[in-house]
Amino acid sequence: MTKIITIDIGTSRVKCALFDEKGTMSGLESLRLKRTESPDTQDADEWFAVVCKLLQTVTSRSGNDVEAVALTGNMHALLGVDVVGKPVAPARLWSDNHAQRESDELNDHFGKMLLEKYGNSSIPVFTLPKILQMKREEPELYLRSVKFLQSKEFIAYRLTGEMVTEPTDASGVLGMDLSTLQWDGAFFQELGLDVEKMPRIIPSSSICGRVTPKAASMTGLKAGTPVVIGCGDLASAALGSGVDDETISLTLGTAGQLLATGAPGDGKKIAGRLFVFAHADPTRELYLGSVPAGGFALEWFANLHQLPMEQFFRMAEQGGIHENSPVFLPYILGRGAPSMDYRPAGAWCGLNATNTLPELCTAAVFGVLCPLRQCADLLEELTWKRKNVILQALACREASVRHCASALFPQQKFIPENSEASLQGAAMLGFTGIGAYSDVRAALKAMVRARSVDASHETTFEQAYNRFLKCAENVRI
Repeated sequence: MTKIITIDIGTSRVKCALFDEKGTMSGLESLRLKRTESPDTQDADEWFAVVCKLLQTVTSRSGNDVEAVALTGNMHALLGVDVVGKPVAPARLWSDNHAQRESDELNDHFGKMLLEKYGNSSIPVFTLPKILQMKREEPELYLRSVKFLQSKEFIAYRLTGEMVTEPTDASGVLGMDLSTLQWDGAFFQELGLDVEKMPRIIPSSSICGRVTPKAASMTGLKAGTPVVIGCGDLASAALGSGVDDETISLTLGTAGQLLATGAPGDGKKIAGRLFVFAHADPTRELYLGSVPAGGFALEWFANLHQLPMEQFFRMAEQGGIHENSPVFLPYILGRGAPSMDYRPAGAWCGLNATNTLPELCTAAVFGVLCPLRQCADLLEELTWKRKNVILQALACREASVRHCASALFPQQKFIPENSEASLQGAAMLGFTGIGAYSDVRAALKAMVRARSVDASHETTFEQAYNRFLKCAENVRI
């Protein structure tokens, strides 16, 4: 049976696994990444060092009998590489939001055009304002940068010697025209930026190159193994979750994310309220609703109360939601969609002296899910109703989160057979790239499986959700 290896470059962990063409995963391996100068930066050379370790383990177990490698990874980073492919500085991750000035300038001068051509207003987590800030504040780093790469693209370069990107990560930079799926050279020129520093855009299921002899010696892969460029982790998570025009995906990881799709051009209805990106399936667009501090907000709360996460989730199962439950606004890293405000604005509403710690734990879980329900409601108001929701990450693994999500979302709930959605999505692109499937939709039909969750939408949770909306509206910075 044909097998490929998929690699996911996360912001805290790198994962690697084997997949067959039926979607069965085996040999999952992962390693945690170190932080460098701050929580918002990483050493890209360490990305590759960790990838090499994981590949050596996986290839030794598979007998090196793999047909291809497929990639995915975190989006919106700023990573400049020099003429010999060496990073000019640590990668600035999506969570780095220091380019607020440049982001505001982009919106002030190009606001309407940004929405119409690129799908999004500028926010400081995008790569383009970070590039502008680098040129302004660290011009020597800008000049040394031959290309700006995302995480998976740096790994692709180290494996193959080729520097390319694809539409999902390119649309997460800001400056790729959604109608042509190419960089808008005139726009870059107007900004005083060199568009040649942006890598060539190829389809997400493309073979971008083959493993070089040097990379083969470092990884255990066979020289000449094809590498499929894959897509950004938002798009791969959507693919691996089975998101389509009737199905949305709810993910609670470091951030909270709601993923949906639509036909090209449909995103104009929601641009500026939800994020609109190119999708790895070229026949669709990808829509994102988000709260920046999803699982992170839960970790923050648990740490404040000196609770191990296991104990926090056990307490959250005990607390319950009722008409007088306190309301947690999880905006400690900003509100995200649909307000597109990234100024911290977290708060508690309705606290009283009788509240217990388990009640607060449950309210925290419920609070981080409410902005995602808000995004789903807005999506359906501006487009059409979705029948299904797939629960991913904490939303399917932890009973307290699963119960709150199931009670809060009115759609039919499903749990995926494989919760490693990004790895699965990359595998779908890998098998499409080597010709095992005619297109991404055929791969989705063959490789993604989920089971229905026996859960009902609860009136008490609807009332609590309405209280959340009122609190979120009334609490301002």
